[in-house]
Amino acid sequence: MRKQSRTFLKRLVPVLALTLMIAGHAEAKLKKGDAFPTDAVPTLDGKGKLDISKYKGKVVVVDFWASWCEPCKIELPALNALQKKYKDKLVVLGVNLDEKKADANAFLKSHPVQLTLGYDGDKQVLAKKAEIETMPTSFIVDKSGVIQVRHQGFREGDAEKIEKEIKELMK
Repeated sequence: MRKQSRTFLKRLVPVLALTLMIAGHAEAKLKKGDAFPTDAVPTLDGKGKLDISKYKGKVVVVDFWASWCEPCKIELPALNALQKKYKDKLVVLGVNLDEKKADANAFLKSHPVQLTLGYDGDKQVLAKKAEIETMPTSFIVDKSGVIQVRHQGFREGDAEKIEKEIKELMK
């Protein structure tokens, strides 16, 4: 029986270690209650920096998107409409993750928006800290810079849900 126990333990320990690593990795993702990173990334047009810390006092949506992302074609215009509607209290920042800026710019020609757009094409700044795995991924950040909601993907009805969440934080 002892030999069986040792064999069982030898097999169980790596499984437990892997499970704990996965659980620990999942916990590392930015989530509700975490401060959103204030690391600046270059703007997509290359003329400045996208810096979320400039927007304290406003509700901020930080949206990670890419040109190849089908749901982004619906989400970005919806977020653009929300920014127009709540322009005095809301800022929507888009962070593009395409490897080539040219792909992002081509996307924007057919899906124009009037948002502040950053670029993290090598995914080593904001995308890395936020552990972006799904496109699009967006964060709703309260007036003090704390994440209140993390959305992954974009489906029918999400625009209304996001608007409701934003309105609640603007109170």
